Amino acid sequence: MENNQMKKQNEGGVSALKGSRLWGVLLFFILIIVDQVTKIVADAYFSQPNAPDKIAVIPDWIYLCITYNKGISYGMGANAPAMLKMAVIVGTAVLMSLFAMYYFQVDKRRTLLRIAIVFVVAGGVGNLIDRIYFEVWDPNAAYGVRDMVDLNRFGFAVCNFADFFISAGAVMLVLSLLFFDKDAIFPLTKKYKTLAQEAADEEERKKAEKAEKKAKEAQGEQ
Repeated sequence: MENNQMKKQNEGGVSALKGSRLWGVLLFFILIIVDQVTKIVADAYFSQPNAPDKIAVIPDWIYLCITYNKGISYGMGANAPAMLKMAVIVGTAVLMSLFAMYYFQVDKRRTLLRIAIVFVVAGGVGNLIDRIYFEVWDPNAAYGVRDMVDLNRFGFAVCNFADFFISAGAVMLVLSLLFFDKDAIFPLTKKYKTLAQEAADEEERKKAEKAEKKAKEAQGEQ
């Protein structure tokens, strides 16, 4: 009896967490920890006197290393004016704040969209931490955003996990807008088709209410 009661409580707790926005907050902090820990470990290892310049993960394709991006993005703008770099920091902080506020307003059933927002915000904040901590706007700054995954063979600059989170979030945003959301162009699965229909019905209801209101106002004027 007690085991069944405990099982129901546990299931209720999991269900409540799944239906809440708390899991997104937990995921955000997990991603931030992953980003910062990988940066710290890479920085500490490759800064050792006898450390190699690179470690091959997949020879000729993917390498681990350490570089410091003092620029705006992908190493560009390293010599940009301090005011421009500070403007990028402020702009990023404002944008991530807006994304975070939007996350708490999104319907809980729009799962993929919510996960996408969390990934984008975590990635943006992860790199923002580095930019502020290492004061990249200072022309004499010795460090910058710590990058450690060399993907030059793929045509990319050296990246970090925050960059991967932003990229993954962007892909999920596109997928949600195309297939897995109530506003998707081509909604897939019964869940999102239902949400799309509910959204359409809600739009029709608002139009009907608006038309009814105008009709009453017109009658009142007569």
